[in-house]
Amino acid sequence: MKFEMSSCGGCRTCEIACSFHHTGEFVPAVSSLKILEKEDGPGFLVMLKLESNEEGFACDGCEGLDVPLCVEYCKEVDDLYKILREFDARKTAKKTGQETT
Repeated sequence: MKFEMSSCGGCRTCEIACSFHHTGEFVPAVSSLKILEKEDGPGFLVMLKLESNEEGFACDGCEGLDVPLCVEYCKEVDDLYKILREFDARKTAKKTGQETT
């Protein structure tokens, strides 16, 4: 799922933190979270993976931690946390068949 984050500066620290959560190493290529350039306007897109595959891990919201690592190390904490909450709500709706878009 993709989310617009106009406050994102594109540092990709969240990708590094996410990969560390999943592998114990800094390998952004397997991160659940990807920062993508927008075609127009300020900010970036945040893509979160629903399912694990050979390209990376599904986002589990850093289950077991009080604060997800991507949020902990993001300069725009509030904005990224909003995206994670929306992602979780959409993921839950999709699983229960209540997804609207």
